[in-house]
Amino acid sequence: MKALVLHGRNSSPKNVEWLASPFREFGEVIVPEFDVEISEGIRISLSYDFDVIAGHSRGGLVALIAGALKGKPVVAVGAPADRRRQFEYVSKFPPGTFQARIYEELKSLPKEEREVSAFNYVDRLTNVLLIHGETDPIVEPRQSLDLCESLKKAGKKCELHVIQNMGHSPSGETVKVVQEIIRAWIVTSVLGS
Repeated sequence: MKALVLHGRNSSPKNVEWLASPFREFGEVIVPEFDVEISEGIRISLSYDFDVIAGHSRGGLVALIAGALKGKPVVAVGAPADRRRQFEYVSKFPPGTFQARIYEELKSLPKEEREVSAFNYVDRLTNVLLIHGETDPIVEPRQSLDLCESLKKAGKKCELHVIQNMGHSPSGETVKVVQEIIRAWIVTSVLGS
C-alpha cells in the first residue's frame, strides 16, 4: 500500500510524522514538503501515485478533494472541510488572537481559495476517516460531523472520531489514540475492503 501524507500550513513533513507513522507499517509513505494553497495542493497531489491519502488541517482538505478525484480512501485530521465555514468561524475572534491572524490570512486569499469545500465532492468520496479534536480552536469539530453525516446520507463509508482533550493537532496521549484509530481503519476499511 502506498500512502500520501500532507501537512498543513506552516508545518513540515517532520511535524506530521504522527500521521505518517501508522501508514509506514503497511507500505511506502510519501510525505512531501507541502506549504501551498488548496488548488496548487490538489494539482500536486494528483501527480502522485497513491492508494490512500491523508492530511492534517489544510492538508486534510486537500486530501479529501484529491482522494475524491482519484477515488481513493482518505484520512483527514482537523480538516476545514468547508473553507467558507472556517473563514466565518475565525472571523469572530478578537484582534491579536491567532484565530484573527488566520482570518486575515484567509481574507488575503483569492475568493476561489476561500470557497473550497469538500462538501462539493461528497458524491465522489468513497471511504473516509475523519478525526477531529474536541477542543480544536482553529476548525470547529462540527465541520467533520457535518461532512460525515453528508457522506453517510449519500451512501458512502465514513468513520468519525472526535477526540477528547485534543485541540487542532494531537499531542501527548492523543497521538497514540489517533494512531490506533488510523491503524484499525487501515486494517478494516482499506485492506479489508
